[in-house]
Amino acid sequence: MRKVSVDNLCEGMELGKTIYTSDGNILLSAGMRLKSSYISRFKELHIAEMYIEDEISKDILVDDIISDEIRFEARVEVRKAMDAVKLGEKLTTRAIRNAVNNIVDELLYKDNLMINLKDIRSSDDYLFCHSVNVCVLSVITGISLGYDKDKLSQLGTVAMLHDIGKTRIPYEILNKVEKLTEEDFEIIKKHTTYGYEILKESDDVNAYSKIIALTHHERYDGKGYPLGISDSQIHEYSKIVSIADVYDAMTSDRVYRKRVKISEAIEYLIGLSNYNFDYNLVRSFIEHITVYPIGTSIILNTKQKAIVVDINKKFPNRPIIRIITDEVGEMLKEFIEIDLTKNNSLVIIDEIENI
Repeated sequence: MRKVSVDNLCEGMELGKTIYTSDGNILLSAGMRLKSSYISRFKELHIAEMYIEDEISKDILVDDIISDEIRFEARVEVRKAMDAVKLGEKLTTRAIRNAVNNIVDELLYKDNLMINLKDIRSSDDYLFCHSVNVCVLSVITGISLGYDKDKLSQLGTVAMLHDIGKTRIPYEILNKVEKLTEEDFEIIKKHTTYGYEILKESDDVNAYSKIIALTHHERYDGKGYPLGISDSQIHEYSKIVSIADVYDAMTSDRVYRKRVKISEAIEYLIGLSNYNFDYNLVRSFIEHITVYPIGTSIILNTKQKAIVVDINKKFPNRPIIRIITDEVGEMLKEFIEIDLTKNNSLVIIDEIENI
């Protein structure tokens, strides 16, 4: 299985992973052969990439950090909660807390907590998928910090609800294709106080959720919003959620911009450590991020093209790869698998959209 940009899909390709909508319905099942109408639909939904099965990626297994069942249960509950808030109903979080507990239980029993899979989502589902991803990334960071199960559940819940205030931001501003004006940005910034107000009105939300909804855009150096607080004034949950929030936003395709590479997002977080973000928390966070996820196509310093087959946790820049082409782009008769930790002459130059 390998990841391919939608622009490089062709009729007859076999879908490698089932694509779901945020309400848990199947958009297209794994194993289906792609038709031109399917590909057109993916583009309409602004789905930027997906996984396919073919000969060059045979036997490459790409597994999510959590099961499809757990992920989509969480997406469904977040969507229900946000839809209810939009209709003016009071927020109830029991179902969300149950979904978070399922995520925590699954992650606690994982031997390897490396994020390998690039989440496949449409632009319309961004907010729900983003909420779940920020929850998963935050809980993994909490595990690396030694949090017990109760703290992990608290952290996961506040992470899942951190953007609830965006339900009060006009859709046309949240998904604006053009550059945001200063007025637009001021409106979007209000989602932190809106989130606090929404959660304050709920009868079953703990104080942490309200605080993190309000402060997840505060920054280590005091230059965030809405309060302008800094360092020790910011709750650790909020510091963790802010890192996960920025990372997932940067590495996700939006209607108004393409995602940045994982390596660039990591460099951004490290570069702004002790300015925007707590350095120690950034280090704990990136320990579990795979720079080149399994199934990613890459190009080497030799101009050969390859697919990432597996990762080396201690050396995230040096995965195990399957070389597919020679230096002039001709397909090899026999593919070559190499562990880059054992071959210093080969260097990954860049991630590519297709081979």
